[in-house]
Amino acid sequence: MYSDKELLEYIGLINWDTPIPNEELLELLKGGGKPQYQHFRKNLYMRIINGFNWHKARHIIPADKLKEALEDDIIKGLFPRNLREKYKYVQSLL
Repeated sequence: MYSDKELLEYIGLINWDTPIPNEELLELLKGGGKPQYQHFRKNLYMRIINGFNWHKARHIIPADKLKEALEDDIIKGLFPRNLREKYKYVQSLL
């Protein structure tokens, strides 16, 4: 897992179109965060998986959250289609 400073930099790369501060998304990623942002957790996972290769994404997403990050509804939101197939396979390995 990366340091908080590195994680904030990575979050900044994928959080260019939301009003949620990067620091709040970092807390959300770690399993905490304010109640009003909890609905955004799955979207955050989707952005991380779409925005980075698997090796980087698995170090950004905490190990205890990987199964949650690879739930079917998140995989269905990935693009392009071959990325969905790749992560469906990864999901089967966890």
